[in-house]
Amino acid sequence: MKNIISNTVKLFTVVILFSFIFNMLSANTLKIYSERQPFLIDALIEAYEKNSGTKVEWIFAEKGLVQKIILEKDNPIGDVFLSSDIARLIDVSEAGASVKLPKLSGIPDHLQNSDWVALTQRARIIYIAKNTNIININYEDLASDDFKGRVCTRSGFHPYNISLFASLLHHHGEAWLKNYLTNLKKNLARKPQGNDRDQVKAIAAGVCDFSLGNHYYYFNMLDNEDQKVWLDKVVPIFPNQDTQGAHVNISGVSIINKATKAESLNFLLFLVSEEAQTIYASDNNEFPASPSVSSSPKVEKLVGGAKFDIIDLFILADNRKTVVSILNEINFDE
Repeated sequence: MKNIISNTVKLFTVVILFSFIFNMLSANTLKIYSERQPFLIDALIEAYEKNSGTKVEWIFAEKGLVQKIILEKDNPIGDVFLSSDIARLIDVSEAGASVKLPKLSGIPDHLQNSDWVALTQRARIIYIAKNTNIININYEDLASDDFKGRVCTRSGFHPYNISLFASLLHHHGEAWLKNYLTNLKKNLARKPQGNDRDQVKAIAAGVCDFSLGNHYYYFNMLDNEDQKVWLDKVVPIFPNQDTQGAHVNISGVSIINKATKAESLNFLLFLVSEEAQTIYASDNNEFPASPSVSSSPKVEKLVGGAKFDIIDLFILADNRKTVVSILNEINFDE
């Protein structure tokens, strides 16, 4: 009997010790659910781990993270959600899966609320074949008769395009947008496919003359020996300079685990710090969310004083369902 009790006590002690060690390790590891690949912010992760002593576990997926976070909200596995689109941050908050945040100094009010905060901004621009000699263009032009068979784009259902179309819905109304997307579909040189860089490749190959793409892809292609030759054939233009300005969306972050809120908040505060925002600006070629941090010189040169469409991010999110409904109705990708 004494042996049984002794072994039970030993087993119980081992279990308690293992649990303690596991919890200590977990407490020093942050699990980041991310729609952005880790190489985009490797420098940030390295800097944070060095400064904080906390290990960052990066869990990347292009799709399905919102659904996963909502399913896990009563017993969270991840700690932080990093999204490439405002709408998905709002989806998480509306499902009650995000943890309330304090107001963060240094970030403009329109780029944060109690459920999420923006980290970067990016412009949706138009890449144009140089031989067209066009230097000024609007998003609305892409649906005109003059552009028939000359436009390339990735899927209309991609968040980058949905966000742009949601902004156009705000400026012009639902009936206008349906007509616009119908005509834009007619003007496509091929079915929507690939990513933003694939559209620039298509312009260089003579498939089309115009494509939609985020501004930072220009620098990604410039740094790629195989892709920078495409840029010899195109010019990036920030559209709608005589009207509302070029469309801008954000990448942003939410905390999704109340149990690790303190450490997650430290990580979030680091991401909006001047150090991290400067790394974002120099390594990712995006616009920092913090107005106290300048874009990199090469980005400033590309922008050249362009005007941007400052629109309430909640409007973009609210308009998304209408945009998707129209895209489905007209079978935009087919």
